[in-house]
Amino acid sequence: MAHQSSLVRVFMVGCLGVALALVGTRSAVMAQSSVTIVAIEGATTTYRSIDRGGKPVTVRVPSQSPADIQGKDAQGNVTATVTALDLRQHRVTVQTAAGQTIILAMAPEALTGMRVGDTLTFTVPTSPR
Repeated sequence: MAHQSSLVRVFMVGCLGVALALVGTRSAVMAQSSVTIVAIEGATTTYRSIDRGGKPVTVRVPSQSPADIQGKDAQGNVTATVTALDLRQHRVTVQTAAGQTIILAMAPEALTGMRVGDTLTFTVPTSPR
């Protein structure tokens, strides 16, 4: 009888270890994932160019500059809520605490298990001085 209860304990500890390893792996994937800014709502970059006919053309492109992201803390961390997922294109739409909407491209493995309403924290690189 004592031998069976020892086996049950070993089995339970093993299952707990596997569960913790899986959670740790998910955290490690998220911690090591890189994110690419696809668009920042309300921020555009304007380019002036000349078309083939020689006429001036103004083109406005959604910004991808980290400098345009609002709500960063002193370390460049941004906390946002996932508002939409596009698993086919590996994109996540988030809303920052400052109310800004940002579209991010992420690695497919980083999207595993992510849901609308989840909180996501990412770090915006600071420009070298």
